[in-house]
Amino acid sequence: MSESRITSHRPQRRHSVRHLLDDTDEALRRGARPGAVVWPTGFDLLDSTLNGGLRSGELVLLGGTEGSGKTTLAVQMIRNAVAAGRTAVIFSFEHEAQTVVQRLLGLEAAHAAEASDQPVSTAADVHAFRSVFEAEDPHRAGLGEALGRLAYGRAALSMMDAYAERLHIHSSNSQTTIEEIAGTVAQIAEEAGEPPVVLVDYLQKVPRPGVQEDEITRVTIVTESLKDLAMELQCPVVAITAADRDSLGSGHRMRTKDLRGSSALAYEADVVLILSSKEHIVSREHLVYDLGAVKIYRRWSVITVEKNRHGTGSMELEVQKNFEHGRFYPKVRVVAERLIEERVFTT
Repeated sequence: MSESRITSHRPQRRHSVRHLLDDTDEALRRGARPGAVVWPTGFDLLDSTLNGGLRSGELVLLGGTEGSGKTTLAVQMIRNAVAAGRTAVIFSFEHEAQTVVQRLLGLEAAHAAEASDQPVSTAADVHAFRSVFEAEDPHRAGLGEALGRLAYGRAALSMMDAYAERLHIHSSNSQTTIEEIAGTVAQIAEEAGEPPVVLVDYLQKVPRPGVQEDEITRVTIVTESLKDLAMELQCPVVAITAADRDSLGSGHRMRTKDLRGSSALAYEADVVLILSSKEHIVSREHLVYDLGAVKIYRRWSVITVEKNRHGTGSMELEVQKNFEHGRFYPKVRVVAERLIEERVFTT
């Protein structure tokens, strides 16, 4: 990573313990927080497990099987952080910026319905918002008027307006290097007066143009660089990671070792979360007498906390899907059923 991009944020690397103790004492006397800054994810039990949420200087890896909701969960965490008054940036290699905005509108419409004590199903979904973005408006009255024709559409726009200045989306591509990511984060931190929470979607797509190397080497360097970025700029970095398809064959449950590319993923990360669709990993004993239970389990995803340096590890939490509105329901609970090490069903 280019040193010139980060020296202004941490100009001094060596400190005596005396200096660190004095700084801590001074911060406490000012009423400031001397330790890590924490960004809550907005998912109550997950935050408790992570000892408050996403911490400054940490690299958080979010892996999972296809369709389990990795991007949905990560974007919702980012949304919750900015809705609480923080700053964030999403480096989106997978989705266009407008697609992310449409998901956020669907999410906010669902929140607005809940705030009105109405069923979430009464709110316009992501598809409805996408239709507005993709259709010509014969009235030419603008976005507010167009969204006003959707259920809770205007409320969703108003809720997004409250944090729109603090949430940045970088339309990333094959030329978006780790140096550009670092420079963008540093610029946002300088403008906002605080480091942002960072989402990279996804890690294996961060390129190193002009360098001849295999994927393992590239992923190792990118992972180490993202960890360096988190520490240098004192921000949490959440990186979605892809699975190694060869290791996810019939009868296998995804684990940290199945993340694609490098052992550095497990070594450098402070937190590793694995997201799985519940119907794939619940023990057969819960299904043998009630095959209809599969439909119920299909509504849930399981968050396995595989590594957690500052909190509780080896936790199995579950969140209910609401993908129609681009989100999970915010209430998290501990998985009650026994989960297996291997998958019951294959897809």
